[in-house]
Amino acid sequence: MQRQIPVYEPATGEVLAYVPDMSINEVRDAIDKAYDALPRLQSIPAYERARLLMRVAQLIRGRREELARLLTREIGRPIKSTRLIIERTARIYELAAQELPHVLTGEFVPLEAYDYPPGNERRIAIVRREPIGVVGAITPFNFPPDSMAHKVAPALAMGNTVVLKPSRYSPLTESEIAKLIIEAGFPEGSIVVVTGDSSMIGDEFVNNPKVSLITFTGSSKVGLELASRAILNGKRVIMELGGSDAMIILEDADLNRAVQAATVGRFDYAGQFCNATKRVIVREEVYDEFVRRLTESVAMLKIGDPLSEDTDVGPLISRDAVETMESFVNDALSRGGRVIYRAGKVPDRGFYYPPTILEAPYDARVWVEEVFGPVLPVTKVKSDDEAVEVANRTEYGLDASIFTRDFSRAYRLASRIKAGTVFINDTTRLRFDNLPFGGFKKSGIGRESVKDTMMEMSEVKVITYTL
Repeated sequence: MQRQIPVYEPATGEVLAYVPDMSINEVRDAIDKAYDALPRLQSIPAYERARLLMRVAQLIRGRREELARLLTREIGRPIKSTRLIIERTARIYELAAQELPHVLTGEFVPLEAYDYPPGNERRIAIVRREPIGVVGAITPFNFPPDSMAHKVAPALAMGNTVVLKPSRYSPLTESEIAKLIIEAGFPEGSIVVVTGDSSMIGDEFVNNPKVSLITFTGSSKVGLELASRAILNGKRVIMELGGSDAMIILEDADLNRAVQAATVGRFDYAGQFCNATKRVIVREEVYDEFVRRLTESVAMLKIGDPLSEDTDVGPLISRDAVETMESFVNDALSRGGRVIYRAGKVPDRGFYYPPTILEAPYDARVWVEEVFGPVLPVTKVKSDDEAVEVANRTEYGLDASIFTRDFSRAYRLASRIKAGTVFINDTTRLRFDNLPFGGFKKSGIGRESVKDTMMEMSEVKVITYTL
């Protein structure tokens, strides 16, 4: 009898479902299946692959409520958010279909424009893109269907097959969408889901010669180690990793707008995002007033059952995540920090942690490490230069935000912040599906967007012809 892995419902702590704990031979069989499906997938004309992607979007929308409720139960994100996630997921498949003709458009090069090598007046060249092969995709627990879509839709559009490894915490919604992809008309083997030991599956992606590219979203430690080994084996990698996103509030900022952005940026889905606002840096002139308003805003958030329509903050993904948040706060207090605000009672069942705002010295873990939960450190600074220095005092560089009424000032600061995206007067929690998403330093390798990913998942070929 095959071993099974339990999937827990964060809101209750109870087992929601079981998925197979696959052996290494089963994982290899899955990779073989995807590899063998390449000729069938690539025989489908690009325009027809685009139609199939549109069909996938249609099928996802047809099951929106069912998928949203399943997603809420397996990751604990409030239902009013998961409905939006399912719609966004459908749109990503549509966007891949729409971008495909543009990405496949190659170049015609009249080589007579170049005097070397001799004889170019009789030569022409064509530059085109071709599928890269089998893609090994590893997705995180915090936004399963849309992260899956950002990896799978571009791959299928380009004619690549996918072996998908979802998080052990959230394999259910992705598995259902994988079934819809086949139902839409993609050949069997176009996408194969594998579940089981993460290290074993990651190692097989790295070592199996039939896997040509690995795309990973998750922690910087795991992703960079995986990428280093994959590159040694000649594989392409796309790594979307961690962040410790800073929010800078200048003295001329619209404080109500900044408070709203900080509340959403840190406490949406209990802060479990790589691009959540994880550090708030405020000019001393408005620090006290900002903290007062932020505390009032966070105190209004409703904590509870994520299936309830009026819940704002649900549970964390696991009991370990709750204990990690407690260790962050205890570390800050042990170093002389203080809690400014901590929500009152949270549900007894499930993996809940109260939203917390605190002050802490810069050597505290909340300033140094990535905090994946509803704990927000705030600090005051005397100058713009100090604000930038504090914002850049991290090994990450994913997103950042600046609040001010002076665009020129914001632009100058944005140019100095080491982050992949800098938002002016908006939350770091935004992501635009066809703009490059990724970061500086340990926040990633390469960029994800539908278009960028499609280009990464293809090989460039030059074909020349002598007349």
